[in-house]
Amino acid sequence: MPTPGLFATPAIQSLSLALDEAALRQQAISSNIANVNTPGFQRMDVSSSFENAYNSALTQLGNGQSLDSLPKGTITTAPNQGPARPDGNTVQLEQEMVGLAQNSAHYEFASTMLASNFHGMKAAITGQP
Repeated sequence: MPTPGLFATPAIQSLSLALDEAALRQQAISSNIANVNTPGFQRMDVSSSFENAYNSALTQLGNGQSLDSLPKGTITTAPNQGPARPDGNTVQLEQEMVGLAQNSAHYEFASTMLASNFHGMKAAITGQP
């Protein structure tokens, strides 16, 4: 079994995957907010197949295994739609704003942890904190 590269550690791969998931969710939320007044628009979310692959990959990484490739995500119509307005739109702005705040915190945490990881590598390489 080949030795994983410096940037293919389970910690870095899991943080990279978390950033990818948050970026994809941001696209879905942004689309929902942009279409809040579009008649007939159905709320979008990250695909369930990506959610399953994401959770499986995190489990593997949590067990200390590296992945050959990270799952690629897609955005689809959300399986659970809220009540539709009279114009058929299922986007609930309050729900999207809460999701936006949660997703932003998730992304910020993952990016801070990744930066900390890289800072630790730099300190080890240069011998300076």
